[in-house]
Amino acid sequence: MNILTQNRRSVVLKEKSFQSFDTSYYKEVAALIGAGGWSIDFENKRSNLDPTARAILRVPKNYRPSLNKLIEFYVEGEHKKYAAKTFLECADGVSFNIDIKMLAYDKKPFWVKATGRPRYREDGKISGIYGVFVDIDKQKKKELALEASLKTIEEQKNRLQNFTYIVSHNLKSHTNNIQLSLELMGMNDDSTSETDESMNRLSNIPDNLNKTITDLNEIISVKNTNLDYRKIIKFQDVYDRVSTTLENEIKGAKADLFVDFTEFPEVEHIEPYLESILQNLLVNALRNKHPNRNSTIQICTYYDDDDNGCLLIKDNGLGIDLEAFGDQIFSMHQTFHNNANTTGMGLYMTRNQVESLGGIIEVESVLDKNTTFNIRF
Repeated sequence: MNILTQNRRSVVLKEKSFQSFDTSYYKEVAALIGAGGWSIDFENKRSNLDPTARAILRVPKNYRPSLNKLIEFYVEGEHKKYAAKTFLECADGVSFNIDIKMLAYDKKPFWVKATGRPRYREDGKISGIYGVFVDIDKQKKKELALEASLKTIEEQKNRLQNFTYIVSHNLKSHTNNIQLSLELMGMNDDSTSETDESMNRLSNIPDNLNKTITDLNEIISVKNTNLDYRKIIKFQDVYDRVSTTLENEIKGAKADLFVDFTEFPEVEHIEPYLESILQNLLVNALRNKHPNRNSTIQICTYYDDDDNGCLLIKDNGLGIDLEAFGDQIFSMHQTFHNNANTTGMGLYMTRNQVESLGGIIEVESVLDKNTTFNIRF
C-alpha cells in the first residue's frame, strides 16, 4: 500500500468518525458560527444544502439544489474566475478556502467565506466534495472600505510628493531663467539686440510662472473624492511652455529639436504632471548630450498597434548601459553619468507621474549612441 492510498484511507476513516458524530451537536455548532453546509455527490449526481445554507441563500422551502443550478448562486464572472476553478481542483483532491461574492436566491449579492474538501471512498477514489460557507458580507465590506481608504491615503501621498517635486524642480527652472537673462543683460550693455532678446525672455517668464502656480493650486485644491483631476491638454501648448522655460539649456546644448504632435495631438491628463514629464525627459536629453556631437532630440506622439496614445522622446546622447542599470533607471537618486546638475529624482518622479494615471513608461538605450523614452497613456 503506497503512502497516498494510506493518507486517503486515513481521511475516509476520519470522515466516518465525523459522520457518526451527533448531528444535533453539528447543527448547534453550525448555528453558533452561522455556517451553512453543502455537498455534491458525483456518483449519484446529487447536491445538498443544509438548513443553515438554505437560510443564508434564502431559498424557498421547496427548492431542490442541482449541479446545474449552482452557477445561479455566483455573481457573473465570479463563477468562471473562482468557483469553477476551485470546484474542479477540489474534485481532483485539492481543498480550498476562499472569499467569494455570491448571489442569494433573490439575486442580492453578498460575500461569503467558503471552504471545500474532497470526499473519498474506501478505495481512495473521490466520490464527491463537501464543505461549509459563512456570510461575511459586513466584515468584507469593512475590509474593502479600509483598503479603499489606504489607497486614497497612498494617492494623497503621491500627490503631495509630486506637488513638492514640481515646486522644487519646475519652479527652479523659472528662477534660473530669470538669473541667466539678467546676467546676459549685464554682460551685453552695448548690444541692443541681445538686450531686447533677454527682455523678451524675461517677459515670458512671469506668464509661465503664473501658469505653473495656477495649475499647482488646482491640483492641491482637488477634493479627496476626485483625485484624478484630468482635462484635455494639447501637447503643443505644454511643449511651448517647457521649451520657453528651457530655452537657455537648449541653446547651451546647441540642440536641434524635431517636434511633431499631429498624429496624437492631445491627451486627458493632469496638466502639471504632463508638463513635468515632458520637462524632465527633455532636461535628461539635454544634460546627457554627447560631448563629440550636437544634440538632436526627437519629440513626437503617435498611436501604437493597440490604439494607445503614446509620447516618444529620443536623443543621440550618451546613452545608458541597460545591462548594468536596467532595473535602476527609475529608482530614486539614481544617476548614470558624472553630471553635477542632476539629482537622480527626475526619472523617478516621471515614472510616478505616468503610472499615477495608469500609464506605462519604457526605455530603450544604446550606450554612447542614443536613448528613447516611450510613454503609453
